[in-house]
Amino acid sequence: MKQLPASDLNQVVQTIFAAAGATPIDAEQIADILVDNHLAGHDSHGILRIPEYLQSIQDGEIDPTAQPEILQETPTSAVVKGNWSFGQVAGNFATDIAIKKALEVGVCAVSVVQAAHTGRLAVFTERAAAQGVVMFMTIGTVDRPMTAPYGGAAPLLGTNPIAISLPNQGGPHVTLDFATSAIAAGKIKVAKAKHEALPPNCLVDKNGNPSTDPNDFFDGGFMLPFGGHKGYALAVMAELMSGPLVGSESFPGVTQRSGIFIFALKASLFQPMEQYNQALQKSIKKFKAIPPAKGFDEVLLPGEPEARTHKKRAQEGIQIPQDTWNAVKKAAMTVGVDIDAIARN
Repeated sequence: MKQLPASDLNQVVQTIFAAAGATPIDAEQIADILVDNHLAGHDSHGILRIPEYLQSIQDGEIDPTAQPEILQETPTSAVVKGNWSFGQVAGNFATDIAIKKALEVGVCAVSVVQAAHTGRLAVFTERAAAQGVVMFMTIGTVDRPMTAPYGGAAPLLGTNPIAISLPNQGGPHVTLDFATSAIAAGKIKVAKAKHEALPPNCLVDKNGNPSTDPNDFFDGGFMLPFGGHKGYALAVMAELMSGPLVGSESFPGVTQRSGIFIFALKASLFQPMEQYNQALQKSIKKFKAIPPAKGFDEVLLPGEPEARTHKKRAQEGIQIPQDTWNAVKKAAMTVGVDIDAIARN
C-alpha cells in the first residue's frame, strides 16, 4: 500500500495526462476530479481509471485535444457535444452551463452527447451546490453492458448512476450519488486490486451463478441491479433519460452511444435563499435528532460520509493499493512518465 498527500497525487495525474496530449487546463481538471474522488473515499473513480483512459486515447475513443461545444441552446436549455474529449472536461463544461442558466432564469436542462467516462457524478452536482444550485444528473449505458435487468439472465445495462445535490450552507451539501447496479464497476476493480471478496448478491459469473470473486466479472460475469425491481426501475429511467431524451443515438461515435442528462434549478427559486437554508437546517436537525439504532453511532445524511472522509484524507494522505500503483506506473510509462520519480519529489 502506497500513501501520498493529495497534492502529490494531483501532480502525478496532471503530468500523465499532459504527456498524453491534454492541455494544461484539461490535465488540471482531470487531476482535480480524480483526486477529489479519492479524498471522498471513492477510490473506484480515482487513479485506477488512468490505464483505461490512456488505452482509450490509444484506441481513438478519447481525443485528448478535443474540446466540448454547445450545439444549440435556449435561455433554459443546451445541447453540449463533448466531441469525445475527456469526460471530466465535458462534465465540467456542461455543469457550468447549467449553473449559469439556472442562476439567470431559475431552471435549466442540459443534454450532453459524445462524452467519455465522467467518473463520479457528485463531483459535478456538488460543483453546482457550491454555487447555490440544486442539480440532478444521470447517465445510462455508455460502453459494454454489464448489469442484467431484473428477471434477466444476460447483461443489458451499465451501472446507470444517479446523483442529486442540494446546497447546504450549514455543512456538507446533501448529496445522493449511487450506481443503480448493486455495486459500481470501479469498486469491483478496487476489490480485485486489494484481493478482496465482493459482498453477496452483487455479481454472477458467466454461467449465471452467484459469485463474490471480482475476477469473475472480468471473465464474462455481470452485475445485478440493487434492490431487485426497484434498482432496475431506476436504471431504466437513467437509461431513457440519458439516451432517447437527450438524443444521444443521433450522435454516434467510437462507443455505441454516450449521453448525460442534467437538470438544474436555483435553490432560491421558490423562496429567498435565507429562508431555504433555514428550512433545510430545520429538516436536517430532525434527522440528526433521531437516536441511533444498535450498531450505529448516529444518523447520517447523504454526503456526510464523503465529507468526513475528505477531511481525514486531506490531513493524512491517500492510500493506493500496490497493484493499482503498479498498473498506473506501467500505463504512465507508455507516455514517458515515471510516476515513482514524481512521487519522490
